Parts: sequence; C-alpha cells; structure tokens
Amino acid sequence: MSCIDVIIPCYNAENTLARAIDSVLVQPELGCLWLVDDASTDNTASLIKQWQQRYPQQIRAEFLATNRGAALARNWAALLSASSHIAFLDADDAYQTHALQAASAVFSFRPQAGLLRLPVSGHNIPEHYRQHAQFALVWRTFEMITATNTVFNRAYFLACGGFPADALFRRLGGEDGALGLATVESCMVATLFDEAGMADIGVDFYGHDSMHVRKLLDAMLFGQNRPDCDDAALQQANAVTQTIVQRLQNLRQILDYANPGKQALQLFTD
Repeated sequence: MSCIDVIIPCYNAENTLARAIDSVLVQPELGCLWLVDDASTDNTASLIKQWQQRYPQQIRAEFLATNRGAALARNWAALLSASSHIAFLDADDAYQTHALQAASAVFSFRPQAGLLRLPVSGHNIPEHYRQHAQFALVWRTFEMITATNTVFNRAYFLACGGFPADALFRRLGGEDGALGLATVESCMVATLFDEAGMADIGVDFYGHDSMHVRKLLDAMLFGQNRPDCDDAALQQANAVTQTIVQRLQNLRQILDYANPGKQALQLFTD
C-alpha cells in the first residue's frame, strides 16, 4: 500500500508539538506530515517553519490567516493531500512505534474499510475517572468518536464532506463524534482494540485540564451534563450526522448505477 499522510491541526501547541512530530517522523510508512497552523497566538507557527526547514521532504506546512477550528484545518490538509489514505493526530498526542505499520497492514488486507481506529492509551487521566467501574466502557466510547486515532481512506473521507465545521461544533465541540457516528452507519470501521496481535500500534493520549474528553467522562460516569448542551443542540448535532449518512447514500446511487456513460435525455413540457 502507498504511504499514509498524517495531518496535525495546530493551535497554540508549542509545548507539545515536538513530541507529536517526532512520533510521526519515525514511522516508515509516513508519506507527508501536514502541519496546519490555525492562527496560533503563541510560538507554534515559528516552530512549524523550523520543522519544515529541517525536514522539507517530509513536512508540508499550511498557515490559516484566522482561527477556523480543528475541523476546517484537518479538512484543508485532506484536500491538499494526494495520498490514498490519511491519518489524523492531535498536536498534544503521539503515535506509538508501529501505529502506521499496523494501519498499512489493515488497509492492505481490508481495502473495503473506510476507516481504521487505533487503540488509545490514556496518560495523565485523573484517578477519579480511572477508578470508576465503568471507565473502560466509557473510554471505548471515546476511542470510537475521537479524531486522534483515525486513519481514513481519503476518498471516503472526502465523500463524507470531512469533519463538519458547523457553528454548533465551534461552540461546543463534538465534530469528531458527529463524523464518527456517521461512519459507523455508512462504512466498515475497522478497529485494532484488544488483543490485536501487535504491540505499540496505538496513540498515546496525554490528558490536561482543558481536554474535551473530560466533558464526556463527567457526563457518562458522573451524570454531569453540560448546561450549554441541551436537547436542541443534541438534535442539531444528530441532524448533521444524518446529513453525512444521506450524502453517502446519494453518492452510492450514482456509483452503483448499472449503465455508466453518456446518455442523451429529452425534456418534455406541456
């Protein structure tokens, strides 16, 4: 299989970006590493330029003029990529040693998969979460809706329309989950969770005070629902997911048509 491009959206990531980049560059299956600076206000953009100068054959850099959010940053690099498969990693996480090797193997033997999800190992996760009896179950939910462990067939990703960049998700987050739910309804989602046969094939997730997964853990483990995420917001998010699913169904009608080619049509009016 051809090499895999990796896309990292970067916003004020000066303290963690080197760790993420290092973990990507050591992957033999890497095609290009796309670093998309989302109008950072710290030293992130300067660091990206330095990394690109050091590895001009491996790193491509893009700089957004205004902050547009992780969804648009990811989508922009996905459009520019020419690889058949693209992976998304967050700037505060890191790949384990054989992550892209495992991904390459999966798509070689399961080319019908639209998406692969790698296992996620949590670090710096507060103990009151880890000690909860339902933590493992909720963590598996996180693994199925986050973006940082995804490797997509690029054509399928583009057919989905990428990560939804609706204003709702800019305000509340959750674009990863909206797309993730749509993928489960529309394609084969391969996973390498639990006894996959290889070690060090996942993503190291490093927790911090502002991590988005904290909201998921608080809600699912302790019933602390967000006051800004009411039923109307949930319905709107679900509608986005169903829009993605419908878009793919419409595309399937086109691709599955039995008689491709030129067809002359006539229109009749009364």
